[in-house]
Amino acid sequence: MANSNTSFTPDQMRDTQGLLFSGYADMSHCSYYLLEIKDAKKAKAWLKIVANRITAGEPDKDKRKTTDALNLAFGKPGLDKLGVDTSYFEQAFQDGMHSLSRATILGDEGDNQANKWLWGNDAKPVHLLLMLYAEDEATFGKRQQEEESAFKSGGLNLIQRLDTINMENDGRFEKEHFGFADGVSQPMVESFSNKSPSADPQTPQVIPTGEFVLGYPNGYDGKITAVPGDPAKPDNQRYGFNGTYLVFRHMQQDVPGFWKFVRAEAKKQVIDPDYLAAKIVGRWKNGALVEPGKESAPLIDPANPPDMNTFDFRNDLDGKGCPYGSHIRRTNPRGQGLGVEVYVAPGTVSEENIRNSLKVANRHRIIRRGRSYGNFLKNPVKDDPAGERGLFFICLNANIERQFEFIQHTWVNNLKFNGLYDEDDPLIGTYKSTWPGFKRSFTLQEDPLRRKVCGFPEFVKIKGGSYFFLPGIKALKMLAD
Repeated sequence: MANSNTSFTPDQMRDTQGLLFSGYADMSHCSYYLLEIKDAKKAKAWLKIVANRITAGEPDKDKRKTTDALNLAFGKPGLDKLGVDTSYFEQAFQDGMHSLSRATILGDEGDNQANKWLWGNDAKPVHLLLMLYAEDEATFGKRQQEEESAFKSGGLNLIQRLDTINMENDGRFEKEHFGFADGVSQPMVESFSNKSPSADPQTPQVIPTGEFVLGYPNGYDGKITAVPGDPAKPDNQRYGFNGTYLVFRHMQQDVPGFWKFVRAEAKKQVIDPDYLAAKIVGRWKNGALVEPGKESAPLIDPANPPDMNTFDFRNDLDGKGCPYGSHIRRTNPRGQGLGVEVYVAPGTVSEENIRNSLKVANRHRIIRRGRSYGNFLKNPVKDDPAGERGLFFICLNANIERQFEFIQHTWVNNLKFNGLYDEDDPLIGTYKSTWPGFKRSFTLQEDPLRRKVCGFPEFVKIKGGSYFFLPGIKALKMLAD
């Protein structure tokens, strides 16, 4: 039975958790609590109380300002412990990120195998993910004490607390550990932005609400995204309504190793290390797109910054600016190489091809909400201090298989992506091969000849991870009963 009302109203927004709409960038302090339910009865009593403290979505900007935020997501083992029928959830969530079936899709092999993880595997399953944010240290310390005291007496056991760090910010974007502006590209969601989807490739692409919130029209001709729960009930009475799926990956980053490799290869190729690094990422350190004919980052006026997210690669069809295999072109190919293409003369722009490709790409978008952890490198190009650092990657999507897993399997780790041969994502790829002599490589499309860099080590190691369900506010209270 479907829900007859598929519009995402302000009241529906208030029934969702705030993480859907904000990464709480103004709150520099954050901890993720990985919890295990020891006593289901006590946990339900705790859940009934904590549900009233959960930060909800708020359409009124004047009412959004708070000094702290709290969100809560459930792993399948946690829902099982609470007696919830999880057979209504999508298969990826039921299997779990740690399962062999998902590991095959994600490329979690070798050192990235789930049995080597710190959490999220069979040895340490995570039942609940409690996410706490605050804008200052005093508020954060107070809220930590309150929440830790509450869950400890609420039948819950702390598996691990994951603390994040506050990275450098240029006023627009936060820097990630490798030294590049992060969070430049986020999808514009229809109901979050008050804008409607457009067929014009040169218009900022607006993604249907159902790509990120369960129970609303998605990018497949307005089909309603499946809502977990009793099929005898309408969508808006199921516990899945106004919820979404949350993907969490604990990613250790070898920043010194990345820059050591880049400097060595740049010396061999007689090019600038920043140029090679920008080609690998697809953007310069300041977030600007690498464009054809540009060998250094453009200057950006902080008082009048350009829009660095509205492009479809029509001006770089040959990949001579942003390479075909670069990180950002793999994770969002935008207007090239996807969908059914009509033949056009080389170098000619086809609006139909771009439109078709954007339509396909927009069915595989994610909202990123992760944060960095570990020792911050003031100068990642030169600094090499001891200690671990990395990213707590978090993304939200209405369909794990079609969105997050598709990106990882079909774009990031695909050796034949966009006509390439034996190449995966040079920054986050983890492809393993048993072929003798195989080396991870990366091609720079250039005139008169392309340039190939070989022997890439892995710069990212998976230390843990899990799939979670982020329910709506009403659903939280339903789960507590």
